[in-house]
Amino acid sequence: MRSAVLYPSVIAQEGEDQDVPSRLTSTKMDNATEETNTNGTADVSDSPEADQDTPESSGLPEPTLPPKPFEPVFTVKVTDAAKDGEVVKYTLKTTKIKSDSEEYKVVRLYEDFEWLEHCLITQNDIAGIIVPPLPPKPSTTAQSAEARSKKQLGNDIKLVVGDEFEKDCRSLEKYLYLVVTHPILGQDESITKFLTVREAPTRAKLKKSIFSNLSKAVGEARKGGHKDVNEFFQKERDTVNEVSVQMKEAKENFMKIVYGEQRVAVGLSHLSTALHLGGQLQEGADVVVNKLFTQFSEGLEDAKQGLEVMAVNDENTLGFSLDLYSRYLEAEKEMLYRRTCKMMEFEAASKAVEKAKPQKREMAVAARDKAEKEFEDISKAAEKELKNFHHQRVLTFQDSLVRHADAKIKAARDTYALLTKCVTALKTLDTSFKPL
Repeated sequence: MRSAVLYPSVIAQEGEDQDVPSRLTSTKMDNATEETNTNGTADVSDSPEADQDTPESSGLPEPTLPPKPFEPVFTVKVTDAAKDGEVVKYTLKTTKIKSDSEEYKVVRLYEDFEWLEHCLITQNDIAGIIVPPLPPKPSTTAQSAEARSKKQLGNDIKLVVGDEFEKDCRSLEKYLYLVVTHPILGQDESITKFLTVREAPTRAKLKKSIFSNLSKAVGEARKGGHKDVNEFFQKERDTVNEVSVQMKEAKENFMKIVYGEQRVAVGLSHLSTALHLGGQLQEGADVVVNKLFTQFSEGLEDAKQGLEVMAVNDENTLGFSLDLYSRYLEAEKEMLYRRTCKMMEFEAASKAVEKAKPQKREMAVAARDKAEKEFEDISKAAEKELKNFHHQRVLTFQDSLVRHADAKIKAARDTYALLTKCVTALKTLDTSFKPL
């Protein structure tokens, strides 16, 4: 928990403002005393009213301002990605916000991002934090490119989809944005070094065991059904279990639409090429037919380009947000799982106190109090984190839906204009010919 930040200059000004009425009152009372003494009446300085407490003598605490909300230190852009053998090197451009726009340019591998995530998790108390999910590692082998092509375009189309480094750059840039804007992770020294030090951080090899993942999944399944003592968190657990499944299905179905647009675009390209090559004879009516086919094939190319633009826009707007939050909701489930574990530890410690023998009761009470404090701390942090998370999720989808709709409208208008031009050219084409 961050400690409250005091602002002495502001407090001093507020204190001075509060002192003004006291000084005015004291001056008036002195004047009244002089007038009273002159008239021979009693001195009001001895009256009970003159002994009223001032803010200085009452012992009241000075007013303080609430701590300022966290402000990110950096802005980050992943500007480029280049393949070097079997690895991909990402170029990061970082700007320090409050340092006369001081800029840093570093090159990082995906393994460096994995090490950063490891440091953020191990060096911070993440019990009540929804840790931003790191995007999956991009595949660079020929086999993975072939598998990706078949998934997107189908088995019957003999084309290989190129590397999607631009998409990877956007995903990693979003990950870094979520880290640097987080009030706790954004202040970690690891993220500062990662973004500003030219040399990549020295990292140890991270071991990933399938057995640890399996045991974790079993533990989540076992403890996931444990009823929560807090109605807010019980509802949140039920909701995220349902919404996470729906989000994954929405992402998969939306990407089927994107892949369908890509397949239709490839089909239009093949048809356009076939029409170009279809008319070989240059005599009689074949000349006119060849002109019609040529003009129509240009219209098909325009339609193909429109579909390609739509597919890219779809994936970069709504598809990007669906992919992000299908992973982000899993991070929320992990945070709620950690809280559930703390709750069960507290319940077990409470039962241990009831069963403890007299000589061990003091130790059991201390363990219960410790577990209770840890559970209360994680619950408080988790509630705040969830509110910020859902607020951010709403804003993200609002923005992506607006950009998705705007891109659809613009691409449709551009395609419509090109196809209208093609129709006009077909109608005005000279179809006269000399019969054989």
